[in-house]
Amino acid sequence: MRTPIVVGIDGSAHAWRALDWAADRAVRHRLPLLLVHGSRALLDEGTIPPDALRRLIGEREDLLAEARQYALKLHPELDVETRLAPADPGRTLVEESEHADLVAVGSRGQGGFEGLLFGSVGLYTAAHARCPVLVVSRSAPYPSDAPADIVIGIEGLDDERAFIEWAFGEAASRGSRILALHAVGGEFSPRRRVIEDLELSESLAGYRERYPDVTVDRLVSDRTPAQALVEASKTAALVVVGARRRRAPLAGMALGRVNHTVLHHAQCPVVVVPNHD
Repeated sequence: MRTPIVVGIDGSAHAWRALDWAADRAVRHRLPLLLVHGSRALLDEGTIPPDALRRLIGEREDLLAEARQYALKLHPELDVETRLAPADPGRTLVEESEHADLVAVGSRGQGGFEGLLFGSVGLYTAAHARCPVLVVSRSAPYPSDAPADIVIGIEGLDDERAFIEWAFGEAASRGSRILALHAVGGEFSPRRRVIEDLELSESLAGYRERYPDVTVDRLVSDRTPAQALVEASKTAALVVVGARRRRAPLAGMALGRVNHTVLHHAQCPVVVVPNHD
C-alpha cells in the first residue's frame, strides 16, 4: 500500500501553496494525497446548536472538496482523498504522520497575524511528526518556478543520515543540485578551511556514489548555521534540516534553536526530517 502525502487544509493562502508543493511531490513519486482539515470546533460537545454544527461541518467539507478539485485540476492523474477530523489540527496531522510519506503544512494558518512568521499548528507538527514535514509559505514560488538548489546544513554528526538521504532522494527526483553547507560561526584560516572542507566531503561520502546524477556543491561558511541556512534559502528550492528533538516547554525549542530560526526566517520551503535512529 502506498503511503500518502498528507496536506493540512485550513483555507489560508499558505495552505494552498503547501498543496501545490505536496501535489508536485505526489506526482513525481506516484503517491496519493490525503487532504486533512482538523478543528476542535467540529466536536459535538453541546456548546453550539445542532443546526449550527451541521452548517459548520458542511462548510469545512466544502473547503476540503474545493481543495481536492484544485489538486485534480493541477494534476488529473492524482489519487486524492479527504478527511475531516473533529480534533486539534496539529494533533490530527501528527497522528496522520504515523502512516504518511510526508506532511505538508502552511507556515501560518487562517487568521494568522502578518508579523507572525510561523504558526502554532505548523510548529507543533514539525516538532512531533513521525515523517518529514514540508513547511511552505504563501510567498513561496510554484514548484515549477523554484530554483534548482536543495540546501542542507552539515555538522558532521552521526544522526544526520536521515535528512541527508532524504535531500539526495528529493534532488534526484527534481533534477536539483545539493548545496551542502558547513558553518563554523567565526573567522577561520585557509588551513582550517581545507580541514573543514575535507570533513564536509567525508560527511557526504557514499551519497554521491548512490546518487551519481546529483551535483553536489560544498560551502564552508564563517556564519552561524542558522545565518548560513537562512541566507542560502534566498536562492534555494528547499532547505532540508534534521529534527534533533528534545524535551522543551515550547514546540519550537524542541526542534532546536537552529531549526527554530530557519523555520521562522527561511525564504523558501523547509523540510524537517525526523531522526529515527
